[in-house]
Amino acid sequence: MKKLFSSLALASMLAAPLAHARTGFTLGANVAGTSASGYGKSSDFGFSAGYRFNPNVGLEVGYESLMGYEMTMLSVSALGRYRIADHLHLLGRLGVAHWTESPTGAHNATGTDPLIGVGLSYAITKAMSVRTEYQFVSNTSGKLGANLDTLMLGINYAF
Repeated sequence: MKKLFSSLALASMLAAPLAHARTGFTLGANVAGTSASGYGKSSDFGFSAGYRFNPNVGLEVGYESLMGYEMTMLSVSALGRYRIADHLHLLGRLGVAHWTESPTGAHNATGTDPLIGVGLSYAITKAMSVRTEYQFVSNTSGKLGANLDTLMLGINYAF
């Protein structure tokens, strides 16, 4: 009986920090600036929805409107978070981006290319955070015309 109570006490102590960690669905919005060599710069905006499986690992779906390039982009990526200080997390992203350039754009094309990103997230409250992120979309399909370098500033809400 002593072993049972000791085991239950140990399990409850280990589970307590996870009970307060934020998991579940997230929503976000951002503004951004993108540059592509030879094509100038673009002012952008976007939205995201995701799910955090645990405090450090999640999946995110994003939509970006790259207005200067007359292009839209849908992305799916794994998002990793690592706490570096109170309220501050380092972010890492790995995924794919499917983009479509409008008929009046420079290439009138669509493609799917790899996406990577790094950033920082600061928790304002337990549910709300602001983040800045650098994303890189590589022109591996050969259809994009150039690599995309994007710097974002956004706000996220976790449910």
